[in-house]
Order: sequence, then structure tokens, then C-alpha cells
Amino acid sequence: VAAHALVERRSLLESDDAEADARRRASANARAIAATADGGDVMRRVDADVLPLLLRLRSAGASAEGLRRGAAGVRAWRDALARGLLPDASLEWPEDETFRTALIEALGDLDMARFTRRFPPVLDTLMKNVLDILYVYERDREDEDATPELPPTEPRDSETANDGEGEGDARGSGAGESDEEEGEGEAQSQAGGRGGAGEETDGSDNVDEFDVGMDGDDGANEAMERAKEKNKEIVSRLMEEFKEQWEPAMDKLDKAAKAFEGLDLDDLADGPEGFDLTRGLWQQTGWKELDSLRKKLQDLKELRDMVRSLGRGSGRGPLRRAPRQRERQGFPIGLVRSPMEPEQTSGLCRSDDLSRMMPSEMVLLASSLPQARLLHFARRAERTLLSYERVGWSEEPAVTVEGFETRPAAECGPIIVCLDTSGSMMGARETVAKAMVLECMRQSRSQQRACYLYSFSGPGDCQELELKLNAAGLYGLLEFLSGSFHGGTDVDEPFNRALARLNEAEWSNADILLVTDGEIKPPDETLIANLNEAKEEMGLKVHGLLVGDAGNAEVVESICTHVHAFKSWTAVGGKPS
Repeated sequence: VAAHALVERRSLLESDDAEADARRRASANARAIAATADGGDVMRRVDADVLPLLLRLRSAGASAEGLRRGAAGVRAWRDALARGLLPDASLEWPEDETFRTALIEALGDLDMARFTRRFPPVLDTLMKNVLDILYVYERDREDEDATPELPPTEPRDSETANDGEGEGDARGSGAGESDEEEGEGEAQSQAGGRGGAGEETDGSDNVDEFDVGMDGDDGANEAMERAKEKNKEIVSRLMEEFKEQWEPAMDKLDKAAKAFEGLDLDDLADGPEGFDLTRGLWQQTGWKELDSLRKKLQDLKELRDMVRSLGRGSGRGPLRRAPRQRERQGFPIGLVRSPMEPEQTSGLCRSDDLSRMMPSEMVLLASSLPQARLLHFARRAERTLLSYERVGWSEEPAVTVEGFETRPAAECGPIIVCLDTSGSMMGARETVAKAMVLECMRQSRSQQRACYLYSFSGPGDCQELELKLNAAGLYGLLEFLSGSFHGGTDVDEPFNRALARLNEAEWSNADILLVTDGEIKPPDETLIANLNEAKEEMGLKVHGLLVGDAGNAEVVESICTHVHAFKSWTAVGGKPS
């Protein structure tokens, strides 16, 4: 099971051979632990996605106790990072202090705790990556506690010679009593000689043994220092590779979080690993352009207000949380608060309305004291009587503003964007057009409304993209933002496609937005007739955003029901020539 789980996941190890070795080690360790008394119970208590990665490790996979400690360490790190905190260095996992300290420092350099708290899928991928590099480190590290074997000592010649003499004496001691006495004397003499020599020899040998012992200790210390230095080099290399791998992805994720409020990484998952920093969105170009346009949109309130005003179906409906609207002439019909249609009491206010004034104001009016009655009349004349505020909702021309409120509003309809990407749109005009597309995608997310893009240039060149905040939609947006505008202009194809989409139930309540510099030729008469029919029968609104003065405004006005001229040129680097 452990080996199968390792096959299924997308490994972050350096090669297929390394991954195969890891699988073999995990399988062998799993069998060994399962054969122990409590091994099966320990493995069942470990999370299924972590178990195969722990079984590879020398520190955790060799025994049931090691596996238990490793699983506890992973949980402690998860808990800390999920709360937005770096793991405590006092935690004894990973067991190697050099690796543990360097890894916590690398996480701090990446500000990783901020991302793991906000985006749980990042935490899942991070912990798997940590276990990957821990496996590589434990595989490549040198043992710092190993003691080198000492070389064998040479035999001592004097001792060998004396031992030989003793054996000769022993063999020659059976010749008689005198011989025995002589042999005993010689033996004693030789023994004494050996004793004296032994003292001298032992002293010499002890010095030699001491020197060898000192040399052995020095060698062990040098080997240990070399091992420590080698391990530090391995850790340093692994941490550099770790930061090189994660830093670009975290930078792009930070840009995405700033561009799209309430970003949910689950919506952007494009594989079984969830947040996969080795491929897909996080390896795509266009993030620099997205962040630059996001900053420009902060100064382009004109575009933000225009996108909010698009979409039919903004009248009455059930109570729901919806964007605020404010009355403004010249904009589509919306729903705004109005005292002219009192429906409910919403609070207190100051007024001169006797029917809504508070009882305390009535007490002044009914008082027998002239001063109290004069105070009431003064307040009434100044319209400062404390009164109940009674308001209702009125359908008036309105613009959508920042913020949300609970209102009896129908859902805003979808938006279909027809975007001119011809060569005449290059430069500042291109910046405005791309910023409009980004804002449409942002508000389609925040207002829960559908949005579709048709980018067109010459005949037959019309690209489609649903501006939905998922993996495919964001990938397509990044490709669009990193591209350039070129070619001619043919407005017929995108509008024919847009009209066909209006016949679908999901898009029947959509408005169309045309973004162009006006340098377009008159559309086909059949297209104009179909547009007019949709305007009359479906209530279609076609909004035009002109991003230049050199175009044919009459053609744009023949297509659109509302025409807006872009004015905030200073925010995008100046007006185009």
C-alpha cells in the first residue's frame, strides 16, 4: 500500500531511480514494522498521505517507535503552520538539529507561515516536500558518531623471545635435583630479568599505546568534523534548492491573492496533488503583467464603476447579500434606498415629520411650559426632531459602488466582452483593454456572475475564454495578458457568437460590452438587424468603451445602446496619439 501511494503521487525527488529506491525502502520498512507486536496499530494511526513518506526515512521508518515519533513531529509542524506560526525549534523533529534549524530558517525567509495559514492546500504540498528533502538528506548524510577502526598493533619481539626462553627452561627442567635447582635459579634469574625488562618494556609499550590512542582520538575527531562539514554542505544545498523551488510559486500566489479577493486554492486545483508548484499555473508566464494591471486598477475607478453597472436583472428580487447601489442618472435601472416608499423602520434620524417623531418630542409639544413648546417648534423648524427612519426600495437609475448589503435585489446578469485586439490598440489602449478584462474577471468572482470574453482582430481571428476563476480560466487569462495585440479589425464574428450565446438559458440575461478604439468598419446589416431585434425582444444592453479619439464613433454608436469614453489616461501612462 505504501509503495502504491508513492507511485500515485507526483514526487519532488530528483530522479525516477531515487523514487524507485524510496519505494523499495518504504515497502521493506512497512513489512518489518507490520511484523512487530504494535507495528500494525502504529501504522493505522498515521495519516494515509504521510505514512508512505515516513516509511522511507531512516529516522522514522526503521521501527514502530521511530514511526510514532515521526508522525507526531509531522502533526506538530502541521498544527503550527496551520496557525500561521513557524514550528518551534525545540521540537525534536526532524531529529537532526542542523537540518531542523536550517529548514525553519528557510521557511521564515519565504514567509511560508502566512501562506500555510491562509491556503491549506499549500500546507499539504509543503509537508510532502519537507519529507522529500528530509529523505534525501538522511540518505546522503554522513554519520557523525562513527569511530574509525584502529590499525592492528605489531607483536612485541622482547616478549616473544622471553616467552620462548621460558618454554625451553620448562622443557629442560627434568635432569635431576641439582639441575632442578639450577633450573629454578635460572628460571628465577630469567623471571627477574623478565620482570625488570617487563617494567621497562611495559613502560615503552604504554607510551606507544598512548600515542596510538591519541592518534586514534585525533583521527576520530577529524573524521567527525569532516562529517559535520559535509552534512552542513548537504543541508545548505538542499535549502537553496528548496527556496529556489518555492519562492517563485509563493510570489505568484501572493500576486493572485492580491488580484482576487477571497481566493480559494481549491478552485485552482489542476491535478491530484492540489497545489502543485512544479507545473500548471505556477509555472505560467503573465503574472508580472497581472500584478501591474492590478496596481493600475486601483487608480481606474472609472473602469470599476462601469463593470459594476453592467448586467440586467438588477431590480427587485428575494433578500440576499448584494453589492450596494447608489442613485445616479444616466445609468441602467437599479434598486436604491428611498424614503419616498417607506416600507420598514431601519433606525433613527432627524426630521420635521410629525408622523415619525419619537414620543420624547411629543412630550415637549404637549407640555404646559411655554419654553418646552418653543423648543419643540425650534427643532421642527430646523428639521432636527428625533424620528424613526422609515425607508423602502425604489427602482431608479443607479451605479454599483463598493461594499455589500442585504437587499431585495435580483441577481445581476452575466457579461459578454467583445475586445478589439487589432494593431491599432497597441500601447496605452492595450493596457486599458487588458485592465478591463482583469476587472471583469475580478467582479465575476466577487459578484458571482458569469463572464465571457471574445477577443478579435482580423477576419477569422476570434478567440474565446470564459473569465471564471478556476485553473483553466486563470491559465487562459495569464496567456492573454502576456500576449500582444496585432492584426486587423472584424467586429462581425464576435458579435455573431455573442448573439448565439444569448440564446442559451444561462446567458439570456447578459449585457454585451464592446471595448475598442473605434477604428472599425461598419458591421454587416444583418448583424445590426439581429442586434436591434435582441435589444427590443430581450432587453439587451450593448455598452461601448471607447479608448481613443481617432476612431469612427458613429459606427460604435450604431452598435451600442450606451457609449462611454475612457478618460483616465494619466493612470495608464498618458493618452495615445
